[in-house]
Amino acid sequence: MDIGIEAATDEIGRSLLRVSGAIDVQSRDSLITAGRSVLELGAKVLVLDLAEVSFMDSTGIGALVELGHDAEDADADFVIRNPSLRVTRILDMTGLSTAWQMEEAAAD
Repeated sequence: MDIGIEAATDEIGRSLLRVSGAIDVQSRDSLITAGRSVLELGAKVLVLDLAEVSFMDSTGIGALVELGHDAEDADADFVIRNPSLRVTRILDMTGLSTAWQMEEAAAD
């Protein structure tokens, strides 16, 4: 499965990674590398927009946990934005939906 990762700045100036496709064993390293790159540039907030994530396995959960820890180590906030229904279910089942800030995107 493929992953798409687009780096941007959100409407209030935070570092944003729009993720699409699958977060799994094949894409894990790409997501972690992208997130760490943003944090190394000094981001104070790392926002992952997961609206277009179609699949996430336990490796994907581990990648989110790792990025959450990386953000904490960098003294940055970690935000999950617009999780797809599939991702929301997984985060709820694992209890991670309460571990991080969750938000919906501002309306255009």
